[in-house]
Formats: sequence, C-alpha cells, structure tokens
Amino acid sequence: MFGVACDAVLAVVVTGHLTEDPPVEASLPLLPTSIAAATAAVALVVFGGVLNDLLDSRRDEVIVGSSSVQATGPAIIVLVGSMLLAMFAASVLGSDAAYVLLVLATLLLFHTAVSRFIPGIGLLVPGALLAGVMLVPDWRMPLPGAVWMLMTIIVATSIGSHVLAGKRPRLSLRAVPVVIAGWILMSGVILTLHGKANWYQWPTGLTPGLMLWPLGAVVLLGLLLRWKIATASSSTAAAGKVIRYVALWQPIFGAAWCRAIGAWEAAIIFLIVGIAGLLVIGGCRELAGATGKDPGWR
Repeated sequence: MFGVACDAVLAVVVTGHLTEDPPVEASLPLLPTSIAAATAAVALVVFGGVLNDLLDSRRDEVIVGSSSVQATGPAIIVLVGSMLLAMFAASVLGSDAAYVLLVLATLLLFHTAVSRFIPGIGLLVPGALLAGVMLVPDWRMPLPGAVWMLMTIIVATSIGSHVLAGKRPRLSLRAVPVVIAGWILMSGVILTLHGKANWYQWPTGLTPGLMLWPLGAVVLLGLLLRWKIATASSSTAAAGKVIRYVALWQPIFGAAWCRAIGAWEAAIIFLIVGIAGLLVIGGCRELAGATGKDPGWR
C-alpha cells in the first residue's frame, strides 16, 4: 500500500507540473488531488487483497474442507466498501479516472481468479495493474516513461520473487516467450498513450540527460536487493525482501523523477517519506525476521 500510494501521488505531481491543462478540476488543489489519487490506489489494493483471501478460502473449503478465513461477512463488507471508496476517490479526479479504475478492478478480478495460476500471464498482470494506478489521475500522463519504468520493475520483481521462492507452477521455458511478448505489448501501449510526446516519451523543454536521476535510483535499488538476497536466511525470505524493498523504494523513484522534471519541493518530500519508510517499515520487518521466523506473506 505504501508504494502504490506514492506511485499515485507521483502521477498527480508529474501531471500538475508538466501539463498546462490537466484533466482534473482546475479548482482542485494539488494536496486534495494527491489524497484522492492515493485513496483510490490504496482502496484498490485492499479490494484485491480481500478478494484474494475470499477466493482462497473458497478453494480451501473445496479442497481440504476448511478455511483460514472464518469471518466471511465482514470480509465481504470490506470488499464492497473498498471498491466503493476507490470509485468515489477516482470520481473526484474526473470521469476518465473512474473508467480507468473500473478497468483495473476488472483486471484485478481476472488476475485473482485466473491469471495468477498461469505464470506466463500472472507475472505480467501486477506490472500492468501498478502501471495502471499511475494512469488513474490522467491516462494521457505527460511522462509515460515513468509509468513504463514502474511496469518493467514490477514485472522483473514478480519474476524474481517467483523464481526465488520456488512458487508453483514453475516458470517454464515455454512461458518465457509469453512473458517477453507481454512485456513488449504493454511497453508499446504505455509509450503510445501520449500522442504528443516524442518517440522517447520525454516532454519538450527537458533534456533526456535528466533520466540519469531515475536510472541512478534503479542502480541503487539493484545494489540494495543484491545485498538483501545475499544476506537472506533462505530463498523464500529473499523473495519476501525483494517484494518489500521494491515497494519501499517507490518514493525514492518518485524523488528521482521529480528532481528530473524540476519539481524540487515534491522531490524533497518524496525523499523524506522514502527514507522514513525504509527506516521504520523496513526496520520493523527486519527485526521481525531476526527473531528466528521469516516474515509471513500470504
């Protein structure tokens, strides 16, 4: 939730900074718009999590005759409530945002019910979902390169954690061309949404050399993940660390992109939030893992 909220706020900041006529209501200041975008993103994640638990509980009942989710009634209330909250928050951003959110909710339902059991497809959908979260405030976002980078990182994270944790069904050689083709297709869709941009999708007035900031953030994340994987107690714990630190690194990416486009105030805020998240959330999880039990992930 932490990372996805930061991604949604980054989309609002980028759109507000680079677009002279944003699709969001002109009378709506940056802070309420950011809150609405973050609320829609977090509520969508809650919807997906509860939906996953409910479907897993139903499958457990069919297979083993029991379920780990006992309170189905409250879970359904949270499921419906989170979806309504997400739709309400998206509607604040405009009708286009509500339509994009509906598409994401449909994709999330498909992933939870079907695609997560097919590695060739299931490893791609999280990248499409989180990239879509950045398109909720404005699907014609003026910096689709940021969306593409997020999608690529999430797809790589999904593949890496799947392999490290030894999840089943395993990623077979036949699934590799499907993953590559899917990534190419998603890249093409994301990079052609904004028709006025140049082929490299960098807004006019900004030099592509400023890409060194987000690329530097990617290199730092790679070094951090390499260290965490090398020091993990098991491959399952390493997979958990990869997922955790990629999520916690999202505000650092936000700071890098804001620095690249010249939004200094937003860059400083993202950097402070990112460092605080790494110290507080990451530190708590590391302490939990140091007690002798690996942090659990459902």
